[in-house]
Amino acid sequence: SVGAVGGVAGSTSAFGRGRGRTASDYAAARRGADGQASGLASGPYMDGARRAYMARYAADLDRLRSRPDLPPDARWVDSHCHLESILARTWRGGGKPQVMDHEPPFALHELVASWPPELDACISNFAFRRPSKPGFPPEWTWLERNLHLFESSGDLGGKLWFTIGIHPHDIGNWDAVAEETIRRLAAHPKCVGIGECGVDLFKHEPGEMEKQLGVFKAQAQLAVELGKALVVHARLVTQENEDRMLSTLEEVVPKEHPVHIHCYSDSLRHARQLIDGWSNLRIGFTGAITFRDKGKGGKKGKGGVAEKKGEEHCRELVANLPLERLLIETDGPYMCPEPFRGQTAHPGHVHRVAERIA
Repeated sequence: SVGAVGGVAGSTSAFGRGRGRTASDYAAARRGADGQASGLASGPYMDGARRAYMARYAADLDRLRSRPDLPPDARWVDSHCHLESILARTWRGGGKPQVMDHEPPFALHELVASWPPELDACISNFAFRRPSKPGFPPEWTWLERNLHLFESSGDLGGKLWFTIGIHPHDIGNWDAVAEETIRRLAAHPKCVGIGECGVDLFKHEPGEMEKQLGVFKAQAQLAVELGKALVVHARLVTQENEDRMLSTLEEVVPKEHPVHIHCYSDSLRHARQLIDGWSNLRIGFTGAITFRDKGKGGKKGKGGVAEKKGEEHCRELVANLPLERLLIETDGPYMCPEPFRGQTAHPGHVHRVAERIA
């Protein structure tokens, strides 16, 4: 992931072996064995809108490979996404016309085929035991049903890795069965981490912090015991909450343990404390850093405190943290980078995060 940031910033070489893919190539990658486009039948307007959207996506990859400062050996990884929600459109924007009318439905192998070949892999987080949307399987169930695809050889399985955990939005589903399931799935060779887990005091009342911290500590201890990276979801909002989270990490996570603080949006002060405290900790940034929002009078969370967001805050964070301690991620399907904002983010968009960091 970090190599992509350095590659975008620092070379005068041509893009290399990914050169030459066109919109028709990506359309062909989406076709089934019978030669017909995948997904449900649609009318002429929808077909045209979907072709136009895929042409925009292909043009963006052509733009990337035409950069004179991108080295031919540049490779990158999407360090955090949610494949179930990307494919099933179970995120809150998945049912909007902007998505339904413009984006062709993908099977997993078709989605992977649409990615630039320089994208080496994605790490998909499976953090919900509850359904993402009524009528759809939970992330955990989706993973169990599709685990064979992660194990497959070739371009599909080779690009897929995962983490397993319980999100702070789903802590009511933490119990002995959940812990046993995490232990079992964490033993799989394609599992690289525990999480995402953590504390969210933007979406939840401050009084829920103790319960969230308890579930987080249990998973952090599990990550340490099993030798897996800890993937942290933290929306802490206030300095008091940041300090409490820091003391919890100090209590349960050894200083050398690998940690990914995903989709970072808290203070620069806290980010520096985290980097100084854990030698293998990385700070993740998503497509949100490409947004041009000013962040003035930002949305207020459950505690009545506005979250620090916006272009200026993101610039402050990125400019003042060591490049080698950053990770790029989409958190797809959420926060699709500009100029695709509002669409379903997926690993094929993650180069936009690297470019913005550069």
